[in-house]
Amino acid sequence: MLTAEVAEPIQERFQALKDDWKSKTRHLSNVAQIALVFSYQQIIGMGPKAVPLILAELEHEPDHWFWALEAITGENPVPKQNAGDIEASARLWLEWGKRSGLLAR
Repeated sequence: MLTAEVAEPIQERFQALKDDWKSKTRHLSNVAQIALVFSYQQIIGMGPKAVPLILAELEHEPDHWFWALEAITGENPVPKQNAGDIEASARLWLEWGKRSGLLAR
């Protein structure tokens, strides 16, 4: 099974994990519960190669990706006054992604 996972294209794996995570968290509002879902943790485990995919998702639809982004990158471009504001947090992470060269300008 590990061999199949390694051979699977990263984008397909990310998409499958993202879809699973979204289906399992659809009715949750607690960010800690949302971030502790196993598929979300597996996305974090994908490491830096998942960051551009997460940023692309944020560009498409703001969602609770900030925990994963911070866990993977060690960064947090969102000031305390914007914590909890998904739209502002998404915008700030997308700006960070552009500055970091991980997202097209």
